[in-house]
Amino acid sequence: QSSMEIMELVAHELSMFIDRQQSEEKANKLSRAVEQSSVSVVITNREGTIEYVNPFFTELTGYSFEEARSKNPNILQSGHHSKAFYENLWNTILSGKDWEGELMNKKKTGELYWEKAVITPIVNRKGVITNILGIKEDITERKKMLKELVESKEKAQESDKLKTAFWVT
Repeated sequence: QSSMEIMELVAHELSMFIDRQQSEEKANKLSRAVEQSSVSVVITNREGTIEYVNPFFTELTGYSFEEARSKNPNILQSGHHSKAFYENLWNTILSGKDWEGELMNKKKTGELYWEKAVITPIVNRKGVITNILGIKEDITERKKMLKELVESKEKAQESDKLKTAFWVT
């Protein structure tokens, strides 16, 4: 009887060890993916104080991890968006929903840039928001190209109008 109990205990401990190993491997893979990502990743506490930024955040914004840690993401605010815009963003997140949109932010150097962002609450097992995760893609070049394309189209349309007016008269 006691040999059987010992075997069951060993089997249980071995099972827990294997589960822990698999969890650590999974966490390591996820951590590497975030560290190597070409999008900016920011994790704050519930109040919005930065706890983590990935290397791409540092590369993009010019703020080191040490400079960003314990600050609010509003260090990036450019002044382009209204107070109501940010209130809507925070109210959406704190209601437990994801917020998606575009932000014009400011680098440490003062240079402006555009980001497409998904900001989502992280909840614990009890459903309480513990952290906030921001995943943001730099879309500055994309917006610049789109603007140039629209301007080129408008110039072409204006040119066509002038040609038509010239030939009609």
